[in-house]
Amino acid sequence: MTLVANPRNRGPIWGEFTRAQNRQAISNLARAFHLPRPQAKAAILVMLGALTQCFDEQTLTRATLARLIELLGKNDYEQVLETPTLMGATSTQVIGNDALTTLAGRDASSRITSRAAAAAGISEMIAEYLLPVVAAMFMGALSAKTRANLLALARNEAAPDANAPPAESSAAAIQLPVGRGSSGFFSGSTGIASGLVDPARESLYRELADRIRDSGRMPDGRDPLNAARQIMADGLGVRARHAPWLARLQRWGAGALQSASAQTQERLRNLRNRQRDKT
Repeated sequence: MTLVANPRNRGPIWGEFTRAQNRQAISNLARAFHLPRPQAKAAILVMLGALTQCFDEQTLTRATLARLIELLGKNDYEQVLETPTLMGATSTQVIGNDALTTLAGRDASSRITSRAAAAAGISEMIAEYLLPVVAAMFMGALSAKTRANLLALARNEAAPDANAPPAESSAAAIQLPVGRGSSGFFSGSTGIASGLVDPARESLYRELADRIRDSGRMPDGRDPLNAARQIMADGLGVRARHAPWLARLQRWGAGALQSASAQTQERLRNLRNRQRDKT
């Protein structure tokens, strides 16, 4: 599963990237790293595709999914997505690397960096600094797409109506940066959307993560694991998968069917050859 391969299937996370910062997030990120926009976009698409694939693979385990929900409970990620000045902040590198450590690990992150640099025609050093920022924004986009349903799950409430019209936001408009600092990153100021800061959310997400990690049961007897996986899958725009053993069983079944089909075809050929020999 690769989002980059089909430009028409870039998914809801890319949609959040193109919506954020008054539709200027990609351009702002390009300027922050002194890159032409097409090269920045190419690198970002490779990174998003790889991170989505990592997320889809890693959320099969309780421990990893629980850790990712804990990270999503922090307000920092959505603020990075919505705030141009945070693209060059040291704190963004820190929380982006936290996400990368959980999602991909050091070796996989290095491979993502190399692929993105090659695809975009940029240096690996620039890609290495860009990846944590993209990872932080990726988590911010996923947080925005899953927040309502994860909060409902954490509170043991019914999921919000997906067909209901979105509520109008009362958040202050973001003021885009007007210049660069000496480091090459933005030095302008921005208004943080007030709806992003929810002190209670981190506690609720932490409790939900503990229930997932400890196989805790919800009041109605349901384990929140698969519900959380489905929420994540919907946010990413991918198909939910439920367990490593099931994925292995599906691969084994497909291989067994192919093998049986090949053996059947071979027996039919042998049978026809014997019939021709008899005639």
